[in-house]
Amino acid sequence: MFDAIVVGARCAGSPTAMLLARGGHRVLLLERAQLPSDVLSTHFLWPHGMSYLNRWGLLESVVRTTPSYAAVRIVNEGISLTGEVPEKLLRAHFEELHGDGSGVVTTYASVRRRVLDKLLIDAAASAGADVREGCAVDELIVEDGRVVGVRGRTRAGTRFEERARIVVGADGRNSFVARALGLTKYDERPRCTFAYWTYYSGFAPRGLQLHRRGRLAAAVVPTNFDQSMTLVWGPSEWGAAFRTDVAGHFQQALSFVSPDLAERVRSEGRQEERFYGTLDQTAYLRPLYGPGWVLVGDAESFKDQCTATGMTHAFRDAELAATAIGSWLGGHEPLDSALRSYEERRRSQNAAAYYDYVCTLAEMRPLRHDELQLLSALRGNQEETDRYIATHADIAPVSEFFQASNLFLINDAARETSDQHAIFDGFAETSRSYLRNPFS
Repeated sequence: MFDAIVVGARCAGSPTAMLLARGGHRVLLLERAQLPSDVLSTHFLWPHGMSYLNRWGLLESVVRTTPSYAAVRIVNEGISLTGEVPEKLLRAHFEELHGDGSGVVTTYASVRRRVLDKLLIDAAASAGADVREGCAVDELIVEDGRVVGVRGRTRAGTRFEERARIVVGADGRNSFVARALGLTKYDERPRCTFAYWTYYSGFAPRGLQLHRRGRLAAAVVPTNFDQSMTLVWGPSEWGAAFRTDVAGHFQQALSFVSPDLAERVRSEGRQEERFYGTLDQTAYLRPLYGPGWVLVGDAESFKDQCTATGMTHAFRDAELAATAIGSWLGGHEPLDSALRSYEERRRSQNAAAYYDYVCTLAEMRPLRHDELQLLSALRGNQEETDRYIATHADIAPVSEFFQASNLFLINDAARETSDQHAIFDGFAETSRSYLRNPFS
């Protein structure tokens, strides 16, 4: 009998197992794949994601092989903002969420999943978890209305059955645990983005660049193996047309969004891998826990890639869930009380506001005149620019940055006017032109 069985050993599962094992609990970690291997992911970690790695003693292993940076450059319709996430906001974020602001770092990185997931599963094994790769779970054992274990099979076909006091579903968007429990998704947001990306060597942008024009966007960020991940995305209703010529439309989108970046990719870059893509990133929520089970990461909630917070949020869920489960296993509080605390943090008003923020961005509507005026007003105001970036990354509360009083203050302190940016010339006609699908 294990204390906990964790199904899925990537960004959500391995840290959950690692933290529980470090707490002295007997943990079984099951993974269908054999690691290291890649998986569909932006593999981007914001500073709070890196801070979790630091809190867990794993950051040094990541930055030893992965370039990291502090400054982020965001360009919307030619309006460029560069900033960093302030340490004081990071510390406040951790104190509010975990009651502990230790270990924060202000850097971010893009880590290939074949690198990160292997490091995480090894850390779980080192902590004492019983790690079994190549093991698929195909049945939950339920007794008296409570999940008490799993049945599955190895790649060699050997059947196994294991029991535990609690089963953690960390098995991603297509979670077997969630499906086996019959959990329905709710608050689904089908308006999302398509996204295609690949890897280039030969040029090294200094950190993350995000570009947006009309209904299309692009990003480039250095990653492992001296390569840069280069990504384009747009509204999902344009995805089918984009897919008819991925290579050609990728360059077309890049040239439209940022001619300078596109020229650098073409003249200096060498494509190292094929294109990867996804056409559907519908957001959803699922119930978080029930009799004998808990969900973490994408299994319990998924959002569009447009803010690249998935891995960071998987780490957050792992620490929150492991703390709650560990409190119960350690005899410090009843299970329902501990998991209710986990749910309250995951379904807080701030979390709900950020979910709405990401889902709205994922619709990829052309930016409104007032939105662009706000971005223009932020230029020359470094403190508010940093807070805007922290808000985008889910470190500062969305409701605080976008409250009317703060927007008035930003506007009053603006050193620039809309006259200095070409997008405001013929704005209405330009916005209408953005609505046409350029790939059809």
